[in-house]
Amino acid sequence: MPEVPSPPYLRIRYEGRRRTLLGEWQRSVMPFELHQGYAQLLTTATEYQCCYWLIDITRRLSPLGAADVSWLTEEYFPQLQPCLGNPVYLAYVMAPYQLAGMLAMPYTPQQPESPGLPYYFQRFTDEESARHWLKKCARKARASQMR
Repeated sequence: MPEVPSPPYLRIRYEGRRRTLLGEWQRSVMPFELHQGYAQLLTTATEYQCCYWLIDITRRLSPLGAADVSWLTEEYFPQLQPCLGNPVYLAYVMAPYQLAGMLAMPYTPQQPESPGLPYYFQRFTDEESARHWLKKCARKARASQMR
């Protein structure tokens, strides 16, 4: 699994066999680092044409602020499908306390459920469940392309 050149606060790898992009945040980040890190994730995903992302935020101890969440949901996520040509599936892995804290914040986005959206995400407290969800999404996407 090749490790991709990435900043010290974000480890990026591509798992070719699973067709999954892994992004492991190594620490809490400043807003400009968040933007740079997500830009690098998109660059790598474009290089590999990868629409299945596993993002591990367990080491990112401080939560994102409202402005960062707004940037992700209003600017960053909507550009993924036009860049990659297909919807993008993001599985976020976090510690249970992070999930509880995130869900308690009024600006936390709801998980998109409607078919035909440019991106989908789910939150998980373990990597195995996240990988299972990504695999299920990939099977479903392949089945819909064969119709």
